[in-house]
Amino acid sequence: MDRGSLLKIAAAAAVAGLFAWVYVSGAYEQFDPATMRDWIRAAGPWGALLFVASYSCLQPFGVNGLVFLLSAPLIWSPPEAFLLNWVGTVGTGLFSYAGARYMVRDWLQERLPQRVRRFDDRLHTHGFRTVLLLRLVFYTTPSVQWALGVSRVRFLPFLIGSLLGVAPFTLGTTMVGIRVAEWIEEHPVATWPWDQIWPVVIVATGVVAALGVFLLRKWRKTAVE
Repeated sequence: MDRGSLLKIAAAAAVAGLFAWVYVSGAYEQFDPATMRDWIRAAGPWGALLFVASYSCLQPFGVNGLVFLLSAPLIWSPPEAFLLNWVGTVGTGLFSYAGARYMVRDWLQERLPQRVRRFDDRLHTHGFRTVLLLRLVFYTTPSVQWALGVSRVRFLPFLIGSLLGVAPFTLGTTMVGIRVAEWIEEHPVATWPWDQIWPVVIVATGVVAALGVFLLRKWRKTAVE
C-alpha cells in the first residue's frame, strides 16, 4: 500500500473518530440550530456580511455552495435568504474572476491551445451571452469560475451574465432551503434520535471512506495495466 492510500485511510479514520467523539462526549447535544440562528441574527449586518464573505471566498476552493444556499433560509427570512444567497453566489464568481485575472491570466493567456483560444475569442466578442449560458448550465463550478477569470471576457458582460445566470438555480435552491427550515421548525434537532443517528453516521463514514480507497486503488491498478 502506497503512502497516498495510507494518508487517505488515516484521514477517513480521523473523520470517523471525530464523529465518534462528538457522539460519545455528548457534544452533539450542544448543537442547536435555533441558538446558532439567534447568534447570527443578533450580529445584525455583520452576520450577513460574514455569511456572504465566507461563501464568496470558500466556494471557489471547493466548498460546496449548497452548504450556504440551504443554510441561509434557516437564519433569515425567505426574501433576505434569497438576496444573501444571490449576492454570495455572484461574489464567488467575482472572487475567482479577480484572483485568476490578477495572478495567472497573463501567463496562461500566452500558453492557451488554439482550440481553447477560439472559445476565449467567443468570450471576448460575445461575453454576456456566453457567460449567461455557462452560468445557467454550470452555475458556479469552480473550474469554470477560474477559467472565466483567465479568459478575455470583459468585466461588465461577465457581471451581468453572472447576475442573471445564477438567479434561477439560486432561487430554486433557496426555496428548497425554506422547506427544510420549515421542517426543522416542526421537528427540532433536539428531538432527533441522536443515539440512533450517530452510530449510523460513524459506520457509514467508515464504509464510504474504505470503499473510496478500494475503488481508487483498483482504478490505479487498471490504469497501470
